[in-house]
Amino acid sequence: MGKKVKVVFDTNVWSSIFTHKILNGDYTRAKQKITVYINQDIILEISKVLLYPKIAKIINETNWNRKEVLRAIKVNSTIVQPKLRLHVVEDDFEDNKILEYALATGADFIVSGDKHLQELGKYKKKKILTPREFFDEVIK
Repeated sequence: MGKKVKVVFDTNVWSSIFTHKILNGDYTRAKQKITVYINQDIILEISKVLLYPKIAKIINETNWNRKEVLRAIKVNSTIVQPKLRLHVVEDDFEDNKILEYALATGADFIVSGDKHLQELGKYKKKKILTPREFFDEVIK
C-alpha cells in the first residue's frame, strides 16, 4: 500500500460516521488508507455531541453506545497536542482547533461539514473538503 493520507476530521464528521450508514461504510473502507488525527478537545466535544437527544437516539439504534463510539474513535486515530493557537475563524472560535490540529500533524486534508471552515476552502495548503468530497474524490 502507498502512503496513507493524513486527515483531520471535524466533530460533525465523526458524528456523521456513526449515525449515517453510507458514510460509516465509506469510513470503514477507507480506514486502511488514512491516518486520522484527533485531540482530547475534539474527543470531549464528540462526547458532548453524542449526548444530544437526536444523536443519542440514532446511536442507540445502531447497537453502539457512547463509550463504544468514543473508544472506536480513539483506537482509529492518532492523538496530537498542537502547540500553536490560531485565530483564523472569527465567527466560531472552536473551528480554529481543527486548523491547529491540521498544522500540527502536517495533514493533507481537513474534512468538515462546517460552513466556516468550508468557506476557507483551504488553509496553509490543507484542502478543506466535505465528507462526501473526501470519500468520493480522495478515497476512491
